[in-house]
Amino acid sequence: MSEIRKIITYFFHHSFSKEMINRVHRRMIAKRNEKEQEEACFSLWEEIGFPRDEHRTKEAFRRLQHRLDKSAPKRTLSVFLKRASIAALWILSLVLIASSVYMYRDASAMRQQLAQVSMIEHFVPVGKREMITLPDSSRVWLNSGSVLVYPSAFFGDRREVYLSGEGYFEVDGNNEWPFMVNVRALDVEVLGTRFDVWAYPESKEIKATLEQGTVQVHLNEVADRIYQLKPNEQLVYHVNNKEVDVRQVRSADYSDWRSGGLFFDNASFRDVIRTIERNYGVTVHLHTSVYNDNRLTIHFKKDESLENIFMLLKELIPGLEYQIAPKDVYLD
Repeated sequence: MSEIRKIITYFFHHSFSKEMINRVHRRMIAKRNEKEQEEACFSLWEEIGFPRDEHRTKEAFRRLQHRLDKSAPKRTLSVFLKRASIAALWILSLVLIASSVYMYRDASAMRQQLAQVSMIEHFVPVGKREMITLPDSSRVWLNSGSVLVYPSAFFGDRREVYLSGEGYFEVDGNNEWPFMVNVRALDVEVLGTRFDVWAYPESKEIKATLEQGTVQVHLNEVADRIYQLKPNEQLVYHVNNKEVDVRQVRSADYSDWRSGGLFFDNASFRDVIRTIERNYGVTVHLHTSVYNDNRLTIHFKKDESLENIFMLLKELIPGLEYQIAPKDVYLD
């Protein structure tokens, strides 16, 4: 085992004084023995059990940067970033942090804990709405046709869930334990709040609406594009052109679906039809595209009948005709 490997391995599993930490920082960013440093880091990387997957490595490092900004010397970090590969940087950063804040003090124990965590997938069928309680006691209401994926126990420095569809979240507040909702194209990060996320896969828009507290919305494709919302603000992400709008709304309207209402604010005709299909468990057969350019603003009361919904839509859209069968609606 090389001297560099011995230093990294021993440094990883033990705690040291601040003076010693800085000495190792300087040793590890030195230009000499760069190849041995990288090989030693990769060896420790694989010992912990993390794969050499570039996408996951970059994502892990992105999330680690927030911690590094607080715990690592700025000058040392900037030099180090220029000289190390992504994978070696990630694991070496962990080594440097572990010595001062005792993270990953016992890698094998960490692996055992992770092995006991399973991922749960909760799907809500069309025509239904459900509420579930997460392992941290946070509550989530899921709209029709939505899927929420979450761990059986939250582990690590943040709580993360994955949403496809629409969910209303009441997050158990903890300033030291952020909560993250991952949807396609963006992440919604909170500390403790109430908010609604609308992110159905077939829609050209993703919406995050804040009712109480504070949230930050991170765009996945651009690391520095972060939006902070205030109560009664809504962020709309347009999938096709990747543009973002932030506007004032009445947030309670956007969570009315929990009690059976339907609210559309300048919604596309297709989104209106798909929402009706999910909530009423019907298939809408559209024989023309003439109505696709229509955008609708309308609020249906709790458990409005399907007949009344299409009667009102007919009033709003000139020329629209419909026929309702038990499980089908035909539009002409």
